[in-house]
Amino acid sequence: MAILLLIGVLTGSWRSSGTIVTFVYYGIRLIRPHLFLIVVFLLTCLMSYALGTSFGVAGTAGVIFMTLARSGNVDPTIAAGVVLSGIYFGDRTSPASSTAFTVASVTGTDLYENIRGMLRSGLVAWLICLAAYAFLSWRNPLAAVDPAAIEAFETNFVISGWNLIPAAVILIFPLLHIPILITLITSIAAASVITLTLQHTSVQTLLRTLIFGYSSPDPQLSAIIDGGGMISMLGTVVIVGIACSYTGIMNGTGMIEHLRSVAGRLADRLGLFPCVILISFVCACIFCNQVVAIIMSNELMHSIYEERGKTSFDLAMDIENSSITIPALVPWCILISVPLAILGVTHASVPYAIYIYAIPLVHLIARKIER
Repeated sequence: MAILLLIGVLTGSWRSSGTIVTFVYYGIRLIRPHLFLIVVFLLTCLMSYALGTSFGVAGTAGVIFMTLARSGNVDPTIAAGVVLSGIYFGDRTSPASSTAFTVASVTGTDLYENIRGMLRSGLVAWLICLAAYAFLSWRNPLAAVDPAAIEAFETNFVISGWNLIPAAVILIFPLLHIPILITLITSIAAASVITLTLQHTSVQTLLRTLIFGYSSPDPQLSAIIDGGGMISMLGTVVIVGIACSYTGIMNGTGMIEHLRSVAGRLADRLGLFPCVILISFVCACIFCNQVVAIIMSNELMHSIYEERGKTSFDLAMDIENSSITIPALVPWCILISVPLAILGVTHASVPYAIYIYAIPLVHLIARKIER
């Protein structure tokens, strides 16, 4: 829960320091008409990996890219699907992601080892996305880039390479095996220094931002970049607490043992990974979020994996390749309904969010080959 609250502080500090704005600013300036969707995919992947939040990237860079798509005559349904793929790349693999940390925590595995495993297991799905979006990008070129977005950034922020230091910390520290707690605190500290010095923000405003989130004085940017802060993660923290209490109640009443026996029979018929997919889907349908799917998948399947000679890392990989993206395929789940509302599109965009369903499909095929 402490990590989750720190992630909220991180998102607020990145907004106030101009880190998020700088990512998008340089990305927009590099966009070429026939490369638009490719740039959108790569930038949202990079930002979501650095920031670790799908909703945060959808509500900032995603909104900007959708505005550019609509003004440049790019099909918004396709553009939104590309954004969805990009934001769930980081939601699954980032060391700053609350879901990645939750999986490592409940399975008792190492976060950084899991991330390396996720990058390996997700490479084929990512390359499939890259090829598909290259084709779609060529077929849907951007007509023009609206200079208003660039002007708004330049007016309200000092755009500098220094603004990228907080993101560099998140990208580099995991490679050096530095603990996630130190990584997050260092990134927050770097963003805070940049906010105070480069962006000329007062200490009082910075502290308010870290706790309650960023609020832009410019109405034009307010709808795009406002948010973050410790308060923004309270809902997730409560969900984690409630989800953990479910397992306690089920253990205390003996219900969990009955569900484990059902899961064991399903695993015998379907296989281990298909069983995790089914548990993730059912939990997403009922509870409408990833956290319960993650915790219940571990509670029901951990002993079954041990009985079949599998490790906790094997279970963690199967959860990462199912419970993280499967909920986004449930129409009423917040994992997909909220980003679609933010981006202003319908569920027609989901088929273009190739990464969401390519991850479990590719992993399923890999597991079949291993057998």
